[in-house]
Amino acid sequence: MPGSGSETRQRQITLKARFNEQEAALVKSQADAAGVPVAGLIRYAVLGQTPLRSTRTPPMDRELAARMIAALGPIACALRQAHASGDLELLSETIIAAQRDLSEMRTVLLSSLGREP
Repeated sequence: MPGSGSETRQRQITLKARFNEQEAALVKSQADAAGVPVAGLIRYAVLGQTPLRSTRTPPMDRELAARMIAALGPIACALRQAHASGDLELLSETIIAAQRDLSEMRTVLLSSLGREP
């Protein structure tokens, strides 16, 4: 694929701006939080133009996704074992632990998506 984007691009002029590291990080985080590219955020801030369409969300960090999948296995196994044993005290403790683990996974997933937990 020789290039990306549209062959009939409406915006053909590229402008550049220089940022220090803190400013660049702030601009990128604001664009991520808004779900728009950096260019769309700058266009909105400078010209007041809203993005033409929603953009695709970036793929989740593969390492974080792998950690989440790996964490689901032991939770499911513990719940099955507690259910099979029939011990209500063990089942209650297992459910509490599973709720805690699921809460931690939620936090990791939200942060991987660039959102506040």
